[in-house]
Amino acid sequence: MVFAVVIILLIIFILLVLLDFKMGRMNHQRHPRVLPSKKTTGNYELFQNGPPFYERLFQDISNAQKQVDICFYIIDNDYISENFLQILKEKAREGILVRLLLDRVGGYRVNKRMRKELQAAGVEFQFAEVPEFPYFFYKLNRRNHRKITVIDGNIGYAGGFNIGKNYIGETPKFGNWRDYHLRLTGPAVKAFHEIFLDDWYLATGNRFPALANEEEGQSKLKIVATDGVELEKEFDQMIQFAKEEILIGTPYFIPTPKLMASLHRALEKEVTLKILVPMKADHPFVKEAAIPYLHELYKHGANIRFFDAGFYHSKLFMIDKQFADIGTANFDRRSFFLNKEVNTFVYEEKFLKELRKAYLKDFDDAMPFNETWLNNRSLSTKINEKIAALLRPLL
Repeated sequence: MVFAVVIILLIIFILLVLLDFKMGRMNHQRHPRVLPSKKTTGNYELFQNGPPFYERLFQDISNAQKQVDICFYIIDNDYISENFLQILKEKAREGILVRLLLDRVGGYRVNKRMRKELQAAGVEFQFAEVPEFPYFFYKLNRRNHRKITVIDGNIGYAGGFNIGKNYIGETPKFGNWRDYHLRLTGPAVKAFHEIFLDDWYLATGNRFPALANEEEGQSKLKIVATDGVELEKEFDQMIQFAKEEILIGTPYFIPTPKLMASLHRALEKEVTLKILVPMKADHPFVKEAAIPYLHELYKHGANIRFFDAGFYHSKLFMIDKQFADIGTANFDRRSFFLNKEVNTFVYEEKFLKELRKAYLKDFDDAMPFNETWLNNRSLSTKINEKIAALLRPLL
């Protein structure tokens, strides 16, 4: 009798969660937070590894004269994070305005003691995307995945790195961590500042104007901030534009039926398609969820490889050597339909040439995805593929 009651309660709970998610999604689609794409200009520098990225970022923050605005998805509780937070506290004590926005779920390691120390030093701290009723389960999955730093309105950072020792290769599980992050100057910085300040407004109710930027930008850029309603369309248009080559680098590859159809059509037109994904997984089922899609594209001519020299967290989408997208968005359902993301589209020929060279070096050194690998995958991997198929909307 007790067992039957437990089963009934469990079924009711699952049904309520599914209803919550469905109703939450419908409400989200009716009321999306749409920020217009910004065509602008800027100057940029690419970081692929954690140590030089942190060195430059921490130094720029230390040199701030007016204000520092920062949004991250994850800040770990380790010595890298302690150094980062210490710099913020020191700047706030100097009288510099410091605002730190952190996703509520991704930032769970920043505990109450750490938050109190930040606030005592004068840092304005706020969590973003705090789950609440109604649609609690749906909002629990709606994360702010953006990583934006704006310093004095003159320097901006955006890309894939979070804060922690994972990202400098000091975690044995992952080893070397490959990511792409941009340091920007020029008018593009104001576009990123406006995105940060909109997120700050949603979290606090307080509006502030973006700082002006008088520096000239040498290169064309487009900044695209999405909120789970526009990214699929943006990526689909990129695929349809391709005439010669599509390069995709992503830690998670879980495309929608629409994007799979577009990739199939590209292959039918003899467009070269290369996809680079990590051999290791940092979340359960994400690798297994990708395998059926990768296999399908492989059978139709795609060249696919596993990055096995550490962990591959880069988010790159390059079309025909003409433009590339570097940002926070993964090639998965979570980025398409749930997360807040921000992507930078670059068009400069010299930069694209160097970026493509860096991608292809990683690609050429990676392990091929082929029939040999597929035939040798373990029984547990095959079982997890079946489980992952049910979890795709959340992966």
